[in-house]
Amino acid sequence: MSLRPFTSGLDPNNLASIQNGTLRYSYRGIKTAKDPFDFALYPLLIWSVKPRTIIEIGSNMGGSAVWLADTLKTFGIDGHIHSVDIKRVTWIAHPGVTFYGGDAGNLRETFSHEFMESLPHPLLLIEDSDHQYATCLKVMEFFAPYLRRGEYMLVEDGIVDALGISAQFDGGPSRAIKEFLEKHAGEYAIDTAFCDFFGPNFTYNINGYLVKQ
Repeated sequence: MSLRPFTSGLDPNNLASIQNGTLRYSYRGIKTAKDPFDFALYPLLIWSVKPRTIIEIGSNMGGSAVWLADTLKTFGIDGHIHSVDIKRVTWIAHPGVTFYGGDAGNLRETFSHEFMESLPHPLLLIEDSDHQYATCLKVMEFFAPYLRRGEYMLVEDGIVDALGISAQFDGGPSRAIKEFLEKHAGEYAIDTAFCDFFGPNFTYNINGYLVKQ
């Protein structure tokens, strides 16, 4: 299967500055680390899909989960965020978020089949764990059977390629996405409307907006 390039049109001369701001970004005083492009794209996707369940793999400090929950509330969507990290967030309480401690590489220990089958749809999966190729692929494969047509996997931070650090992640998310799409050809596809909204892959999630067919 021929895939489109896993490159970004973002100016490499500006990328270091964008990254610096991204890493310093916060929401409600909580470290969030969202780049400006995806901070704008997420609400477009959420309004389009209106997910009742958002699963976030990689809580970090919890800012992203709180922002997602507030966004659902602002949009009048009756939904809930389930956010997982190897170190469970215990310093934030939000009625729209449940934080879990769990290993992204072994998600069955956190989410049983029965739990996954019980979740309200539409479902949005956000893979934002350690960006390692192997972990990313395991997360995608775990959730692949549970998504329904028109639902999304959002795979974060393929931008590590453009930042010149993908070797630290064994090829990172881009390698995982390529392999996943080759295996699931006809089942999942890159939604270029989101990836290219501001320009060709003007996003940190390079070819990372995947929709179930």
